Amino acid sequence: MIVVLTEEASMRECLEVLIPRLWPNSIPGKDWIALSFQGKNDLEKSIPRKMRSWNYGNPHFIILRDNDGGDCFAIKRRLRDIAQRGNRPFHVRIVCQELESWLLGDLDAMKLAYPRMEDVSSRPKFRNPDALTNPSQQLDSLVNERTKTGRAKNISQHFDLTANRSKSFNVFIATLRTEIRKRSPAPSTPL
Repeated sequence: MIVVLTEEASMRECLEVLIPRLWPNSIPGKDWIALSFQGKNDLEKSIPRKMRSWNYGNPHFIILRDNDGGDCFAIKRRLRDIAQRGNRPFHVRIVCQELESWLLGDLDAMKLAYPRMEDVSSRPKFRNPDALTNPSQQLDSLVNERTKTGRAKNISQHFDLTANRSKSFNVFIATLRTEIRKRSPAPSTPL
């Protein structure tokens, strides 16, 4: 079982769209689950408790947290230290800078989700969405959807999982694919 722990509901909404696309025959709640918390502090306090008390399946935890302009290495190191107390297998993945960077990483998906959106594909600042210091504000100005969960759900269902410009998105997807492969039965070969 893959258990993704994240700091907010909008990330959970995004994952609930992405994971079934990557793992079509999976059963939510049995093969994987995405849990959201009430911000970074709540996530960090809950990690060891969730990991130690988990008694279902053979869990592999993925801890997913926004960078929000912080030092990625320091955040990742702190989260690893916290997760090691849970005594379970895990990965830590940092979203640079925030979920909206992932959403801005696929402008075609945004256009499909919001057809009236202005075409910004030629603007240099959108070439590397992980470098944007204010992706949430950038997204607010482009789409007529003010709720983070609504945007996450609407845009992520149109993602091209192989063409996102966000490096942190691609690292997360590669980690998820690896963990899914470990849990998916190998295809049988005909005799």
